[in-house]
Amino acid sequence: MPLHLNLNIQTDRAYKLASHITETASMAILTLAGYLSSFVLSFTTIRLILVFILLPLYLYKFLLSLLPATIKNSIHLLVGPSGWSRLIKHTETYRNKSDTLAQAQLDGSYRFKPEEVFSIARNSRGWMETAPWANETEEFEVCGAKVRYIHLHASYSSVLQDGKREHRPIVFLHGNPSWSYAWRNVFPSLLNRGHDVYTIDWLGHGRSDKILQQEVITPELHIHTLVKFFEVTGLRNAIVAAHDWGGCIALCTIPRLPAETVDKLFLLNTFFPPRLSDSSLHYRLLNRIWYCTTGLLGGYLPESMIHRILEPSLSKADMHAFAAPYADVPRSAKSSITRFSHSVPSLPRFVLFQLRQTRAWKLIEGLTGPANWDSLTTQARLSAQGDQVRRYWGAKDAVDKGCEIAVVFGDKDPLIRDYKAVLTRAIHPDRMVAWAPRGMWIMNAGHLPMEGKAGEVAGLIASYIVTLYGMRYALAAIRTCGLFI
Repeated sequence: MPLHLNLNIQTDRAYKLASHITETASMAILTLAGYLSSFVLSFTTIRLILVFILLPLYLYKFLLSLLPATIKNSIHLLVGPSGWSRLIKHTETYRNKSDTLAQAQLDGSYRFKPEEVFSIARNSRGWMETAPWANETEEFEVCGAKVRYIHLHASYSSVLQDGKREHRPIVFLHGNPSWSYAWRNVFPSLLNRGHDVYTIDWLGHGRSDKILQQEVITPELHIHTLVKFFEVTGLRNAIVAAHDWGGCIALCTIPRLPAETVDKLFLLNTFFPPRLSDSSLHYRLLNRIWYCTTGLLGGYLPESMIHRILEPSLSKADMHAFAAPYADVPRSAKSSITRFSHSVPSLPRFVLFQLRQTRAWKLIEGLTGPANWDSLTTQARLSAQGDQVRRYWGAKDAVDKGCEIAVVFGDKDPLIRDYKAVLTRAIHPDRMVAWAPRGMWIMNAGHLPMEGKAGEVAGLIASYIVTLYGMRYALAAIRTCGLFI
């Protein structure tokens, strides 16, 4: 072999070895950093320090955003009472416009303007051709934007095995910041058991179109999306498995669906439309950190870093997949991530429902620009809807409409652990599944149980099919799989 060819081969081998070592080392460092961040954030004192650092920065940025409108509208202050009334009227007009937009999205009559949407066409920019299920993705339209969902058919062998051509469909709903990929490890077991699997990408996530302006993203938009999904697919007696914000949307949507549409609801690390009083200081602080971080970074938020903190053991391929929906789109395409996080009430209910209705507050809001306070309008609307939702799920007269519920949480959830107790207290006992009347913990699982405990999650979902089997599975799981009630 010529000397120069031998040198080239040796150089190529050395380069590949160095690249492998570098990649392995970087993954080890990132994993270690994830575990370290998760450990550090487990201390209330550290969370408090971070809030003291981030909150002033967020408020400074917020106050700067108020300056242009304040300068423009300050002339009205000098006019006197008539000018003040115009500012108050400006606030009321904007709030009414926001509520009208939300109602239009809820009934499906709203249409996004071209500048409000970044369309994701098949096999083009933002489609993620190399990510899973590109060919199993179907779509429907909501308010002029394309919503994508994945439909995976039950394995042929499972149908042959028991002779049934049709099993209960299972619909998966993801949270924020995430997409359908979050459920990937749960699917195989359920497909092998003979179930068709569906999973929706909310607008702004996954392969669905990206909404570019936060002001036109409302909880009502997502509620209508879920209603439209069931209309398009025609599913009946479905099992819905919902995580994080997916569960919140499901709890708000199911009361609007025909009784036979959803028969079982599997709630995994999720919540009712939130209230500040639902969680303790420890968990509220982390929520404030998330609120401030999304407000400060916006489109520059490294969502892969969030997943790394929540689940440090994620592989490089998984991290890439979670970041993929935003890898080749405008920064503003991440508006939905920020909108979700800023829909969580940041102020007490007294402020949202009483203080905001005073003339003094409306005057300040009108002076500084009502659009800058749009998040509070959304929070107030979601909080009001949350009151209705809690009454529905807690009412005995609605139990006859069906929809059995299981509440399952990872016992190491650093973000919303308190909501297990909130859900099980608010939901009528007759709705709770017999094998977990007070909900169930998955031991040593965090906010994303479908990552490290996918087998347990899939088994619990499958246990809904036959009540007796479900009881047996749950009892066996408690003994052997790290679950406890």
